[in-house]
Amino acid sequence: MSASNFNLRGIPSEVMDQLKKEAKKLHISINTLVLKMIEQGLGFTCKRVTHHDLDDLAGSWSSAEAKEFNENIQSFEEVDKELW
Repeated sequence: MSASNFNLRGIPSEVMDQLKKEAKKLHISINTLVLKMIEQGLGFTCKRVTHHDLDDLAGSWSSAEAKEFNENIQSFEEVDKELW
């Protein structure tokens, strides 16, 4: 099954405020919250897999380490015109 996208218009500000509060409380995006609500409302029991493999690494670099890493991978941004 492929994913589809659509825009939802006309959301009352009170509803949007509640969606934002709930998403923040659950530490998820509003999109994820709305998808879960739609699935639950339609009776689906879809289980999304959340991976936590790299959680210990996320945000662990210092600014200096991040700068050094970005400098070291800069060459990957260059296109080797002889290959194309």
